[in-house]
Amino acid sequence: MSTELNKNKKIKAFAILWITLVHFFGIIGVYFLPDWFLPATPLVILVSAGVVILRYEKYRQSRFVAFAVIVVMAYLVEVYGVKTGHLFGTYTYGNNLGWKLFDVPLIIGVNWAALIMVAQQLTTHYIGINNRFFSAVSVGILMTIFDLLLEVLAPQFDFWSFTHMNYAPMQNFIAWFGVSFCFGLYSYSHFRNQNRTAVLYGIAQLVFFMILGVLVI
Repeated sequence: MSTELNKNKKIKAFAILWITLVHFFGIIGVYFLPDWFLPATPLVILVSAGVVILRYEKYRQSRFVAFAVIVVMAYLVEVYGVKTGHLFGTYTYGNNLGWKLFDVPLIIGVNWAALIMVAQQLTTHYIGINNRFFSAVSVGILMTIFDLLLEVLAPQFDFWSFTHMNYAPMQNFIAWFGVSFCFGLYSYSHFRNQNRTAVLYGIAQLVFFMILGVLVI
């Protein structure tokens, strides 16, 4: 028991240190040295998602399976969106989200899954919703609000951009809500155990993009 407790403490310490430092220095680095820092985005997302899911208090194999399912499904949704333009609108991914398959960065599904975990934590433990349907609605709203912020900076960071448009169409936000709602329904049974690291990651992401939004725009 003491070995397991010590392991959890080490993971917690690393998680807090990683999330805090990578976002703090990320703000400075992206503003002053974007060509150096922005290409590291996939690594930051991957490690951050890893420490977040490892910080759940109770190990449950089903949680890792659920995470993997969302990663794969979100990636496939993005492939459909990029190839058809029927879901989010007509858009293309840039180069700063790393390796692509079928014109979609492989890391994008991991990012979706990590953000769903954050939204589910906020919904359950801070908003206090304990009903699957209304929880999914809340997850959808939180994810869509976050996307509103992302869309301002994504083209400037060479993450993604919409064809012949300076900003995302309304179609994109409707689709974000719909996809997030579905993932919220699915994740309700898997991501509800308290995970303060997920909340820390969500706050760090919000502060990161808000500050850069002020500095860059």
